[in-house]
Amino acid sequence: MSEIIEKSSKKVKNQIEFWFFGFFGKKKSDFNGTELFTLFDLIPESEKNEFTEKMKLKKNEIPVLILKISESKFIINSTHKFVLLDNSKSEFIEYSEFEWHNGFKAFVTNREDGISVKQNGHFADFRIRKTNGEIITRKIPTGEPGFAFWNVTKKCELIGRKYKITE
Repeated sequence: MSEIIEKSSKKVKNQIEFWFFGFFGKKKSDFNGTELFTLFDLIPESEKNEFTEKMKLKKNEIPVLILKISESKFIINSTHKFVLLDNSKSEFIEYSEFEWHNGFKAFVTNREDGISVKQNGHFADFRIRKTNGEIITRKIPTGEPGFAFWNVTKKCELIGRKYKITE
């Protein structure tokens, strides 16, 4: 069995941000919070407060990333879990329950139009696999925001498998 590494929430936040910046090849000052997939710290304070109320955060838990799906649907990555928010409910997937992203269901979302998940401006089914085999499917943006979400957050399984978050 692999060794469990103790990390503070702040160090886990820094690790997730490192993955985020590494994917884009940019630094924090290159983002302004209006991107579809961005840093939670950069969104307006009123939105932070609204989301934080719905997230049921643990004492040492920090929101890190946010993927905007629509005006009322979001996926937020904290230091501990995925938070799937829509205007009627919140769903949580702890990183210890997260096995892997199964990714986009298909690379062509509309065969007649030839729309690919690599094109910006569309939505496609995206699957998250839990350790119990359950697959959670959500429509997420295609193109750069969707692929960034996929590539950055797939590493969150390491947090659930290898890290004990302390504070």
